[in-house]
Amino acid sequence: MHGQEFFRSVAGHAPFSQWPPSVVRFFRDYLRHEKTVEFAGRRMINTHFPPWPSAAFDRMARRMGELGRSAGEGGGLYSVTLAVTNRCQYRCWHCYNAGRDTADMPLETWRSIAAQLVEQGATVVTLGGGEPLLRADLEEIAAAFGGRCFLKLNTTGDGLSAARARTLAQAGLFAAGISLDSADEREHDAMRGRPGAFATALSALRHAAEGGLYPYIVAVANPGLVEERAFARFMQFAAEAGALEVHLLEPCPAGQLAGRRDVALGAEDKARILRLQAEAARRADWPILSTFLYLEAPENFGCGAGLTHLYIDGTGQVCPCNLVPLSFGDVSREPLRAALGRMGEHFRQPRTECAGQALAAPAFERLRGRRPPLPLEESSALCRAHLPAKHATPRFYRIAAGDGRIGPEELRKAYDRVHDDYEAHWLSQAARPVEELARRLEIGGEARIFEAGCGTGFGTQLLARRLGPGGSLLACDLSEGMLSVARERLRGAGAGARIEFRAIDALEALSRPEARESFDCVFSSWVLGYIPLRPFFEAAERALRPGGALAFVVHRLDSPREPLELFGALAAEEPEMLEKQTAFDFPKDLAHARLELERAGLRLEWGAEDSIVFRCESARGALDHLLKSGAGTAYYDAVRAERRAALEEEFVARLQALHPDGPVEVRHDYVCAVARKGIAPGM
Repeated sequence: MHGQEFFRSVAGHAPFSQWPPSVVRFFRDYLRHEKTVEFAGRRMINTHFPPWPSAAFDRMARRMGELGRSAGEGGGLYSVTLAVTNRCQYRCWHCYNAGRDTADMPLETWRSIAAQLVEQGATVVTLGGGEPLLRADLEEIAAAFGGRCFLKLNTTGDGLSAARARTLAQAGLFAAGISLDSADEREHDAMRGRPGAFATALSALRHAAEGGLYPYIVAVANPGLVEERAFARFMQFAAEAGALEVHLLEPCPAGQLAGRRDVALGAEDKARILRLQAEAARRADWPILSTFLYLEAPENFGCGAGLTHLYIDGTGQVCPCNLVPLSFGDVSREPLRAALGRMGEHFRQPRTECAGQALAAPAFERLRGRRPPLPLEESSALCRAHLPAKHATPRFYRIAAGDGRIGPEELRKAYDRVHDDYEAHWLSQAARPVEELARRLEIGGEARIFEAGCGTGFGTQLLARRLGPGGSLLACDLSEGMLSVARERLRGAGAGARIEFRAIDALEALSRPEARESFDCVFSSWVLGYIPLRPFFEAAERALRPGGALAFVVHRLDSPREPLELFGALAAEEPEMLEKQTAFDFPKDLAHARLELERAGLRLEWGAEDSIVFRCESARGALDHLLKSGAGTAYYDAVRAERRAALEEEFVARLQALHPDGPVEVRHDYVCAVARKGIAPGM
């Protein structure tokens, strides 16, 4: 499947639909020179990206906007290469790791490193070396990432049986990259410094696939390989060998090639490789061709060495990348964040030029026969001397930092517009879950209640009826229009209880110091998701008294599904129509909500999943429901004003085409739950 076709098929769904508009457009443009293949029920763009769908891909998607926004602040770790051992039985012509200390770190140290990398946001992790298969505990190192990252193996293939591939896959590894530089057996064996290397690599590709690992080739470019006809033969050979991808690396004057400026690819070679990558994306008979030349081009992501990418060798030395023998700390002796902090003094933003090409030659010249990498003081001095402090920024990091998003102010304006229509277009069906939620609460007459997003006061009224003269209810909403309806509804209600309405962001109000342990109940109906889940749950936990309850009903992610998928498809066809990001935080299901509650220190007491259905006479009626109930207003407001009328017409036409014979049902899936704060021992 060509990259553009893949983009159109997925851009309307989460997590893609939650990206900033400029990132959506960037990704569409980027995929013009890529294709995807299916493996194990998932789609692979290439091994620069996690498979889709997967937890790692979702992790990447959440980070996409953050990478751009944090680039200037020294944050945003994305990919890591780990030399789990520096030992190797091969003598490869290009080896960047040559000469390093071959002592291995113990398993517990690698487990600690894995935990720290996950905490720092690492998404793509390569287990390499040396030869990683020399470690008998490689499976345990892989398992230490807990399925949070996309794990791939870089290996000569020596030692990769089908049985070993299976155990690695069970431990969480997804892909195996096998080193193979030539379709000619003698040439490859000579380049790898080991007789039989070619046969071993071919067997490893087969064993990887048999064991459930995505099989791909890692090749280092040389002038003979990247000649057009020679490379076409190599790609055909790779396909016949069972490789789903060829990952082509550019040689660098590092390691075994230190001082060899003659190995660098010329401008014509680089241009040819990029043409070949575009050709591979069009051809069904070739594997995927992935290159750093394209990924790190100035118009794409650029070089993130020392910032979005780092390298940790087999003894714990933390380096900006595989090609740069500069150490900024020893993770076996200190926390990773200490080394990252030092590195961040020199690597503040991604670059349009390769840091490895700039730093490798002077670094190896300074080593002069010493064991790499250079120690911290010399590494810092070399960066100051050879790494330009001012440089151009790659396109992704320019565009990702400039997007607006639908936030509190946009939501306030949206609900101010619909407050007169809200009850007719929403509460006719949406009241039922709110009533059930209120019935499940045990509320004393003197309870203090906080309501987040009270809207027109339907839930407020249910709660107020349960309160006596000693009780109080603080109902917050962003929209003065909604609050005006709520005040009118509650006029004279509450049997003497103090009821206060406040126009304020509920999360802000709940997070104020004076709110700490002030409430017996925090209640929210149909508002969470617009308020991010975890911050809200954490604020609720702080604001609740011991034993207090949090009760909420919330849309599930991607609901109502059909209208959102249709909106997403239209946005995928024309990403330029969006001017703001619609990244909300609805739970996937009750299990997801439970997990977030537990992380915030709250215990789920009761929960359910259900749906409400609005039966609309026509597609136009369904659109009216979405816009006047608030359920689709935020998405509509993300569209450029001059495109909204045309979008409405196209949306209605396509929705009607899906329901040619009659009414349109709009189904809203939701999660309803009551959670409780624990009581500290001795209270």
